[in-house]
Amino acid sequence: MEKRKAYAYYEERSGRELQVEMGKRLNFPSHLHGELELFLVQSGCVCVGIDGEFRELKAGELAVVFPNTVHSYQCREADSRYMMAVCSTSLLGDYFPSLTQCRPRQPYLCGKALDPDVLYALHSLYRCRCTGADSSISRALLHLILAHVLPELSLEPAPEPKAMDLTTSVVRYIMRNFRQPLSLEHIAKELGVSKYHLSHVFSARLHTSFREYVNALRLDCARDLLAATELSMLEVSMESGFDSLRTFNRVFQERFRQTPSQYRKSRTGALWGAQDGPRRKGA
Repeated sequence: MEKRKAYAYYEERSGRELQVEMGKRLNFPSHLHGELELFLVQSGCVCVGIDGEFRELKAGELAVVFPNTVHSYQCREADSRYMMAVCSTSLLGDYFPSLTQCRPRQPYLCGKALDPDVLYALHSLYRCRCTGADSSISRALLHLILAHVLPELSLEPAPEPKAMDLTTSVVRYIMRNFRQPLSLEHIAKELGVSKYHLSHVFSARLHTSFREYVNALRLDCARDLLAATELSMLEVSMESGFDSLRTFNRVFQERFRQTPSQYRKSRTGALWGAQDGPRRKGA
């Protein structure tokens, strides 16, 4: 059985400097990590959320996700395709201060604002990943992209609003603990805030409910296990953090309109590139 590429519910990464890939039908809930992420829509339409702001991007439009920024993806059209580059801060060179101490007023580049050299460099990065080219080439290409992109983003000093600090803490905590029993009350106690304040973070900044968010991460984990292992359905449900097989089956069918067994059968032997996301970024 072909293992599907795993992408990140977690903040932790594989340690590779550069990960570049192409895929389709990407759906992934709010998450964050310490790398720079470049997301190019190649066809169709993808709703990208960055720091609680959402934009529907179409073919030829780019999202620039700064390190440690909460972001999400939601496919809007079945034929949507994308290219994604996840770049370690070790590749940033002189751009490191700008990308770690500033935030863009507008993290999206659309239409005419996207220089053709950016598209060339992104595709060249993908070829470098495929051929195992020297990292100095990847660094030069990334710097070419940033030289064109950063002036268009209108950078400003990164604010530290308490609401965003809490959002980051919430996402980080759930990424690390979604396999464990979780409740709004428990997380609120762990983070030292009220559950009502925490509930507001989900509705106002993550645009989902606490339960929907946790279930989304658990279901994405379950899909990886179904596609990549021969664990029993009970084992998959427990490894993904569900409290019972019955709950797992019900939630899975509600979201994907098929049973976990049907999903496993449909994915057996399939290459990840032909599948619908989400993924664990940068694994």
